[in-house]
Amino acid sequence: MSSLTPNLRASGLMIAAFVIFSGMAILARAISDDIPVIQMVLVRQALSMVFLAPLFWRQRAAIAQPRRLGLHALRGGTMLGGMVCGLSSVILIPLADATAIQMAEVILATALAALILREPVGWRRWTATFVGFVGVAIMVRPFGAGVDPYAWVALLGAAFGAVNMVILRVGAEADRIETVLFWQNVVVLAIVLPPALWFWVPPTLAQSGILAVMAVIFTAGMWLMTSALRLGETSALAPLHYLRLLMMAVAGWFIYAEVPSLSTVIGAVLVLGAASYTISRNASKRVPQPPTPTAP
Repeated sequence: MSSLTPNLRASGLMIAAFVIFSGMAILARAISDDIPVIQMVLVRQALSMVFLAPLFWRQRAAIAQPRRLGLHALRGGTMLGGMVCGLSSVILIPLADATAIQMAEVILATALAALILREPVGWRRWTATFVGFVGVAIMVRPFGAGVDPYAWVALLGAAFGAVNMVILRVGAEADRIETVLFWQNVVVLAIVLPPALWFWVPPTLAQSGILAVMAVIFTAGMWLMTSALRLGETSALAPLHYLRLLMMAVAGWFIYAEVPSLSTVIGAVLVLGAASYTISRNASKRVPQPPTPTAP
């Protein structure tokens, strides 16, 4: 791994996170008829805190003295918005539709990285991003049902996700991953607890098991994604979100019989091409790796 460029290593971590999050979307659908989304988020975050407690305890000195607490609070808020909108959209509309609309996050993240982070975004990456966006535009109505009003929920989730990516990169050199994840969880739990308790529905044993599995894979996914965003450039990783679209389209096809149309296939080809080019570009272009912050 040490011989690979930071962007290529980050690309691998990000793709692994997408595989995990795709599985979580399928589990959310399985219990969505009975369990409110806000309750899913609460249980997922609470169990995530429990799973990571030993790690948090070992790094308690650094966690107790966060250097960018304001950024952690802002990131927690945008993370919560992205999670609620993302889960709601994959439940309310077809998986590929929801994911396709969320791909607007790629354009927003690339633009914000160039404007706010001053990351170098050459014409090749802009071209790859644009080609992927064209593929997404073709797939906005992949099953011929038209644009559902709930599509706006997916689009709002994309905006939250783009801002969150940039916030994480802004504070990448300030705190350890453990500090980032701890304060993110604290902020999300503080905001989500009152409404979740208000709408609480007692889960069955099977539903409790699904919620527990969702929490496990969510924790693993967040660790992978956080590590990827700290390691690689936002503008380099953003186009890889198109791979998530392919994963969700395949899941919708095989599990829910959401058969994709010709426009979906055409869009998928463009998406895969953009993502493949991005990975090859990450392998060939070396960038300075940000220093890993140490505990005080």
